[in-house]
Amino acid sequence: MSLLRRLGAALFVIAVLAAGHALTTALPDRNQQLRAFPATGEFGTDVTAREFTVRVGAVRCAAELKIGTAILTTQGVWIVVKLRLTARSQVTSIQYAAIRDAEGRVYEVTDRFEQTLVAGGRRLQPGIAVEGEIALEVPATSTGTLTLLLASTFVDHRMDSMAEIPLPIGDVRAALDNPASTEVLAPRVAK
Repeated sequence: MSLLRRLGAALFVIAVLAAGHALTTALPDRNQQLRAFPATGEFGTDVTAREFTVRVGAVRCAAELKIGTAILTTQGVWIVVKLRLTARSQVTSIQYAAIRDAEGRVYEVTDRFEQTLVAGGRRLQPGIAVEGEIALEVPATSTGTLTLLLASTFVDHRMDSMAEIPLPIGDVRAALDNPASTEVLAPRVAK
């Protein structure tokens, strides 16, 4: 009998371990559980996140940017996005801006020049809309849907909201056919 009991106990332990392994692999990991809450919306409409509301008014691609008297080139394509931002109930700022491509790769806002509308430079007051443009670099090989990501937190987006807005861009490589420089509009209070 003791051999049967030992064999039964061993089978029971193996069954419990197998069930535990199946349970831990079936559940999302900690980062997935605490991921940012997407506040999704369409181009040209207001998208409301926890601390701010954003509307994308225009988007264009360019091979070069003109910042003051400087011309900035890229090995990829510049995506210039016109935003209208409003704080909801308290003073806030946009700390994070990026574009996610169809493959899931994320390209953050460029730091090659100062962009005060994002990266925490411009403080947004509740109820006062601010308009301006931001510029991001993506590879010329980026295809499919590009999605703008905006958040009021810089590093850790877990358990906070993040605005996600698909951009109406077809082929980013078409911008390379027209090498004319484009300017990025500075932030200003909206009319």
